[in-house]
Amino acid sequence: MDSVLITMKSRQMTPEDTEETELLTVGTCQWEDDTLRLSYEDTDATGFAGATTTIQIDPDGLVMILRMGTANSNLTLELGKKHFCLYSTPFGDMTVGVLAKEIAFAPDANSGTLHMVYTIDINAAFMSENTIDLRWEAHQEESTAGDCPMA
Repeated sequence: MDSVLITMKSRQMTPEDTEETELLTVGTCQWEDDTLRLSYEDTDATGFAGATTTIQIDPDGLVMILRMGTANSNLTLELGKKHFCLYSTPFGDMTVGVLAKEIAFAPDANSGTLHMVYTIDINAAFMSENTIDLRWEAHQEESTAGDCPMA
């Protein structure tokens, strides 16, 4: 696993409000069988301190966002398909519907971007539209050339 600098901008739009957050953190990057795994430790800034988030992107465009630790969730995003996913909160677990509207994945030799737009519903009632723009690049302080090379 190679060290990478991850920049993530997210926007959550509900009928009542729009919330935007930006995260800059050091994480890890690993290619295995043409599947990319980016992982980082959550902090108070993400609202999930004590958890680890892993974003897995396979060559067919399937994206899984896995959070484990003090908070647990497993969101699956795939264009053209609605997935029902587990989402844990301090108040209990719930199943949410996730429908991806856009997924754009552009890996380079030592960096890359991932753009996702998706909606979340609970019991078929719209909850939010979410946008995530993520960029990763080789973390220069701890590494040399060849970080997270494409498989």
